Amino acid sequence: MPANRSDAIKILIGVAAAAAGILVYDRFVPSAADIRQAEPYDTDIETAERQGLFAATAIVLVSAGLAKSLEVFIIGGVAIVGIDFAIKHANAVNPSTGKMQGASAMSGVSTSYPMPDYQVDDQAA
Repeated sequence: MPANRSDAIKILIGVAAAAAGILVYDRFVPSAADIRQAEPYDTDIETAERQGLFAATAIVLVSAGLAKSLEVFIIGGVAIVGIDFAIKHANAVNPSTGKMQGASAMSGVSTSYPMPDYQVDDQAA
């Protein structure tokens, strides 16, 4: 429970800034259900997500600056990081498997060391 009325107002402003940031962010990106149906790591979705992140962050920063409160910045920042993580995860899901796919799996280049070839050559035998 907040110690005084000023702290309660700062928390209320923080929640309002978080809601405003999420609403603005939501206008830039499609719904998570639509993103999960697209191919993983779609560059158009990543660009829209980045633009929404900048706009939502600006709203939270302006709100925290006007309120001169760290609490507003923390509450709004946590909300934006949470929604951004959810969208980034949805963009990494492969629609055919329904599971998150690593970025290296999309490039076709393995990051592990190749196994030695132990196949016996017919001419040597």
